[in-house]
Amino acid sequence: MKVKETIHSLIAAIDGFSGISYKVHVDFYRNTFTVFEWRNKDNCLPFTNLESKSIGSMEEFKRAIYLMRIWEWEPSYRKEAGIILDGKYWSVKLNTKHNIYESEGMECFPPDWKRFCHEVEKLTGIPFR
Repeated sequence: MKVKETIHSLIAAIDGFSGISYKVHVDFYRNTFTVFEWRNKDNCLPFTNLESKSIGSMEEFKRAIYLMRIWEWEPSYRKEAGIILDGKYWSVKLNTKHNIYESEGMECFPPDWKRFCHEVEKLTGIPFR
């Protein structure tokens, strides 16, 4: 992907099979985002209190996405041995003017994953991990 290519949108999700799951959709044309938080029926913890949260800058988030070069992430990150019955499944879909880049994994992450989650949290004001 060329740096000049325009990012249209980003969709990222984390599914915690025994806990909390999140999905964020960032629309860079409209400068908006939508966040979904849902829980396993056995998880009785309260939802995130959005009234006390502040949102970050779309421009800063977009710069961070370009610096992380998500379009270079592998399509799939998985541990080779064994079956995972509990853990975190994640996915990222980056839509640009000319391409769609998708990456996903199960308990295995790209090198910039922690930074990516931190940037999503800064933008949305809610946990994303």
